[in-house]
Amino acid sequence: MTFLITEPSPRGREDLAAYRTRGGYAGLDRVRAEGGRWALEQVAAAGLRGRGGSGSGCPLAAKWRRMAASAASDRYVVANGAESQAVSQKDRYLLTHFPHRVLEGLLIAAEAVGARQAFLCVRGDSGAAVEAARRALAEAETAGLIGTVAVAVQPTVPTAVSGEETALLDALAGLEGYPQPQPPRPEEAGLRGCPTLVQNVESLAQVAALFRHGPERVRAAGTRTCPGTALFTVTGAVDRPGVYEVPYGTRLSDLLRMAGAPPVDEILAVLPGGLGSGPLRPDELDVPLTYEDLAALGTTMGTSAVVVFRRDGASLPEVVRENVGLMAQASCGQCQGCKEGHLALARALEAGDMAEARRRAEVLLYGRGNCALPTGTARFALRALQSFPETEWQALRTRPEAVPRTQR
Repeated sequence: MTFLITEPSPRGREDLAAYRTRGGYAGLDRVRAEGGRWALEQVAAAGLRGRGGSGSGCPLAAKWRRMAASAASDRYVVANGAESQAVSQKDRYLLTHFPHRVLEGLLIAAEAVGARQAFLCVRGDSGAAVEAARRALAEAETAGLIGTVAVAVQPTVPTAVSGEETALLDALAGLEGYPQPQPPRPEEAGLRGCPTLVQNVESLAQVAALFRHGPERVRAAGTRTCPGTALFTVTGAVDRPGVYEVPYGTRLSDLLRMAGAPPVDEILAVLPGGLGSGPLRPDELDVPLTYEDLAALGTTMGTSAVVVFRRDGASLPEVVRENVGLMAQASCGQCQGCKEGHLALARALEAGDMAEARRRAEVLLYGRGNCALPTGTARFALRALQSFPETEWQALRTRPEAVPRTQR
């Protein structure tokens, strides 16, 4: 098995001494010696793609180049570890066990785009991750590794939209933490109106791995369009839930076997990317884990939170109805179309009106909100309605519990 981002069986937090024995911070030294332009060339050569919850896999080099092209003197870099969905654990796992890998990637990014202030944002209700990030920063400061970049660890409020990049910047500016319209992109006008590079913490750990191992080692894993490895949270009806690092292109069915999923004939559905991804049928689980292969099936990698539902648990209508209700409650209410669209879809599902639910999901899918929450909800519901047999929808059963099964 190839490991680039993590190491097998870590014992608690990887401290500075342990990380440096594995080559940690040598990449940062090289970037400081070679300069930002060289760093950008290395990121482009490796073909790294973003690991944020949008599931779009935007090439890192494209964002970095937009930042580097700005003439503004003040600019920021933000490590996004807000991890909005409770079913996703990969960012908290990474920060808890391997915080120096994120911190080195953050410092490399700051050097590459010319930023002199950086924020390491961590989901606030994860005390272990916050403490590990703070200890790593203190160790790096004591060792003189931070240089001229001012770095702050910032806990975030755990809401369904707190991890959206413009909502994160809104909160850092002392505002309500709501998603903001785009364009402009944050790289053009972000925090305090200045160019701001926002990268998921796993993306930054990938950056540290790149400068530790080189582009050739990264491209030796994964696929041509998706080089390297990625972290996936596997949860739900599995014997060994947890965070797994596998190369891009690994078949979902192989990942499920690693996590101890039930036999295919006992599986009801699988979400490949958290609550904003379209569920996959049992006959679709051999799909390679790449952005393009999942998009071809009408779903997305999303937050890389793989959720397995067993046939002897909730019915598919119950799963969809409960989680659409959850997302409706999670809406920040800023965009009326999003808020009302979620509620209308939830009401149609409660009433068992599948035709109306499809219509509402289609409207929500193409609605114009400030973030991807409504799109994800619509994708989740619409694929379930369109791609699963009608027999799955024949009987809507009402349960008294209000807590969705994915949250138990």
